[in-house]
Amino acid sequence: MARKELNLTVRCGSRREWVDPLQDVSERIFMMAGLDEEQAYWPTLAVREAVVNAVLHGNKEHPEAAVSVDYRLGDGRVEIAVLDEGEGFDPADLGDPLSAENLLKEGGRGVYLMRQFMDEVDFSFPEEGGTRILLVKNLSPESEEN
Repeated sequence: MARKELNLTVRCGSRREWVDPLQDVSERIFMMAGLDEEQAYWPTLAVREAVVNAVLHGNKEHPEAAVSVDYRLGDGRVEIAVLDEGEGFDPADLGDPLSAENLLKEGGRGVYLMRQFMDEVDFSFPEEGGTRILLVKNLSPESEEN
């Protein structure tokens, strides 16, 4: 069967209303890649966390600040890059969400979840500003055949 390839970019303002539609697009991309609904759930959650972080923490919900989500399906993997226009941050400064002092905190688990459900998570900080999170999910040969 022919390999599936796709490139898609979605750019939107930093509004919470965009989180659910972007989650839907993400789930659809993973299912196009051959994952079933259950298999697609966890990486979709990782993408949702990245988008929420971009909207809330990166752009601080300024609707004129953009969030871009670039989807790439091909070469046996799904790559999703989420870019905000905020000030950036140091991922090394994030606390351990599993430590006793952080267990009851309301937030702070997004990056942890991304790392748990994706095969690669990479943070970069473009010269023009913002934070770019690259999320990669490797596909099994079986999922590519579906």
